[in-house]
Amino acid sequence: MKRVSRAQLRGQPLDPLCKLAHTTTNEYGPDDKRVFCYGIEDAMTEEPEELCLKCGAFIRNETPPERDDA
Repeated sequence: MKRVSRAQLRGQPLDPLCKLAHTTTNEYGPDDKRVFCYGIEDAMTEEPEELCLKCGAFIRNETPPERDDA
């Protein structure tokens, strides 16, 4: 499986804030090459920024990868 960047998961280029977020890969094992991020927290509420909540690359929005078992 080819690596899938955060911009690809997001469906648009990364926002400048995105570049500050920590990332993770292999959430579903070594064959899962998607890159997710932990998002950016609002300093006042410690909740994720609004742009993160809607993002396809945000770790809370991840879904299991599609399987190629056919």
